[in-house]
Amino acid sequence: MLSPEYCAVCGKFLIGKHRKITCEECWNIHIRPFSGKKCAVCGYPLKLSPGSEPLCRDCFEKSRKFAFSGVSYFGLYKGLLEIAIKTFKIAKRREIGKEIGQTISNHLKKFLSGNKIDIIIPVPLHPEELKARGFNQCHLILSAANVPFIDGVEKRFHGRKQALLSKQERKENVKGLFAVKENVIPQIKGKRICLFDDIFTTGSTVNEIAQELIKAGADAVYVYTVARSIKKSK
Repeated sequence: MLSPEYCAVCGKFLIGKHRKITCEECWNIHIRPFSGKKCAVCGYPLKLSPGSEPLCRDCFEKSRKFAFSGVSYFGLYKGLLEIAIKTFKIAKRREIGKEIGQTISNHLKKFLSGNKIDIIIPVPLHPEELKARGFNQCHLILSAANVPFIDGVEKRFHGRKQALLSKQERKENVKGLFAVKENVIPQIKGKRICLFDDIFTTGSTVNEIAQELIKAGADAVYVYTVARSIKKSK
């Protein structure tokens, strides 16, 4: 990775107004909302996995269903957006998280308004994960986006790292992993909830949490993430 003093895309020296890892121009060119057609169930870009519109191949062939009512995201997890998220989380560059939050703000607020969302709940970290990272990336991004949220779900134990597991293993790994906080249950009854996370991969995590929120009385659960993971071309 290039030195933080230089744009990670064009190599320009970062001086004046810039976006921490890139110049203003490169950030605005390469980090933009995805505008293509999405699967109505899982949000996967239809052009990358054509099935029977409005469904992607996997959702059409496997008749997949989720507990959440809809999913959206700002962009695809590739290129500069992938670099920005990884640098933010792995290198613990909080200032990049703030740039991401400011960038997705209008797009996220439009999604919340369009789906008449009452409450935003970020996906939680386990206390051990929070201690190791030093911050919850979802909290930081939402704060920078100027979107209020409540910390309404807890991660009950430290499961295996999802990124290292297969699709089926991810489903098994999250069973019983999350719980709605007791003091939040009265607030979510009959409400429309938006679950917020940084990356949507298989949907196992948000689906497990959505099930718990529905059980606790939520009227409907929607999902919004910064990025949507896609299958890497070989």
